[in-house]
Amino acid sequence: SWQRGLAMRAISPDFVAGGAGRARQIPDFELPDRFGRGVRLRQFEGVDLLVVNIWSSTCAVYREEVPELTEMDRRLSAKGEIALLTIAVERKWEDVAHYFPRGTDLRILFDAENRVAGGLFGTERYPETFVLDRRRRVLARFDGKRPWHSDAMMEYLRSFL
Repeated sequence: SWQRGLAMRAISPDFVAGGAGRARQIPDFELPDRFGRGVRLRQFEGVDLLVVNIWSSTCAVYREEVPELTEMDRRLSAKGEIALLTIAVERKWEDVAHYFPRGTDLRILFDAENRVAGGLFGTERYPETFVLDRRRRVLARFDGKRPWHSDAMMEYLRSFL
């Protein structure tokens, strides 16, 4: 627990659930990915921890986050216990493709009506990032940019496993 405390101070989440029993659960939803295929939250059932980054192109900071989120995704993919999912409050891939390096592997879903980002997650400013446990309860929330691919963030996330 002392390691978790150190990581939390370095990472500084804006919200931490007071215990898994009191954490708000995110219900299943479906959003299209960049290829137009529907992706459901329940498709990540085998993942112990899901990091959901919600963003909009109206937020200037997101362009700075893309390389860090890309590296974070690469680091997390190697382990398989934690996954990163991004939700863009945008209409389609062509509207945001210029933010990403060619051949990006980031999972990007599109929420044009803001029904998931605003409705289910309650996002009011961008970017917001949520850490969800296996039952998809919100364990932590980060408002704004963070050092997503840093060792401290990786340690913080692994502390929930």
